[in-house]
Amino acid sequence: MAIETETEPVEYVYYHQGGIPGRRPVIRGGKGHETFNEIPLVDVTNITSPSFEARKAVADKVAKACTDVGFFYAQNHDVPQEIIDEIFAAIKEFFAQPHESKMEVHIHKKIGFRGFEPLFETKLDAKTRGDMKESFLMGPDKSDPDQELPFPPLTDQPSVNNWPPDNQRFRIAVTKYYNHLQRFSKLLTRTFALALGLEETFFDSMCTFPAGYVRPLHYPPQEVSGGEEPGIAAHTDFACFTVLCQGDVGGLEVLNKNGIWIAAPPIPRTFVVNIADFVQHITNGRFQSTVHRVINKTGEERYSIPFFYAFDDDAELEVLPSCREEGKEYEKVRVGEYIAHRFKVSRTKHPDKAQVVNV
Repeated sequence: MAIETETEPVEYVYYHQGGIPGRRPVIRGGKGHETFNEIPLVDVTNITSPSFEARKAVADKVAKACTDVGFFYAQNHDVPQEIIDEIFAAIKEFFAQPHESKMEVHIHKKIGFRGFEPLFETKLDAKTRGDMKESFLMGPDKSDPDQELPFPPLTDQPSVNNWPPDNQRFRIAVTKYYNHLQRFSKLLTRTFALALGLEETFFDSMCTFPAGYVRPLHYPPQEVSGGEEPGIAAHTDFACFTVLCQGDVGGLEVLNKNGIWIAAPPIPRTFVVNIADFVQHITNGRFQSTVHRVINKTGEERYSIPFFYAFDDDAELEVLPSCREEGKEYEKVRVGEYIAHRFKVSRTKHPDKAQVVNV
């Protein structure tokens, strides 16, 4: 931990937290907060150990990381490297297509915001022209027989995902990765339960058909300048937690309590896991949904693949009894409605956004 201080803050960091604009003073030297200056590394090998003590030891380290930072590297996860290699190869091929080809599966083609988003389509920082990245979003689909569904696929329903019609390699690679990340994330929910002093299966009833989303991101090469044009502007995530697979090029930064940006560089064979708004809500802030951003300081082309994990769309979240303060009232939040609201906050151009309830 580091202590960074200053007597009179003269600058601020601006961000969106929970979809609401906020700011934090930048404090360098003087009177500051005790805060972090690096992202902790947690070996998650034993999250499936037959030994409760071994699983609990991992959970204790996760609890400290989520309390102090809200981020940690998950080392020694069980997602095969060939699955990761396949999806990176597939997304590089997809994003290398002509712009017109990608626009055929633009998110405007679907009510649920599935598909391709071009450069500057999302914008959280009003001072910029938008986020300098392009992306593709896919998520749960009750009609897809290739997804590991808890029920037979509803083949009489239209697909809600917006796949490129002539690129089966992309669809297969992304879906395989999605299935692996769903399994890994369900394991993490049990680790989080132990970390909060709950029964290990506490969250299982909320994870029968969880809302998980894979969103491959491409940050094109750019000239390096003195400015800080965001790949993704400063924000918090809006699901339960995010599992990020980074490519070889860094750019992710995490905001500490003193308004200082801390780099989270790529570490081979790790995921970056961060707490999001749902878990901060149900823990009453014990676990932090920490502000972060992506800034391309090297000018190099960058790829990353976040997986956003949320509970079932119809799950209602409320503050855990062990995290409540006496005399305070806490509202319930329905997962699907909140996700739809947060999508609409940053995607005001979508022609069907007013119709979105669950995405």
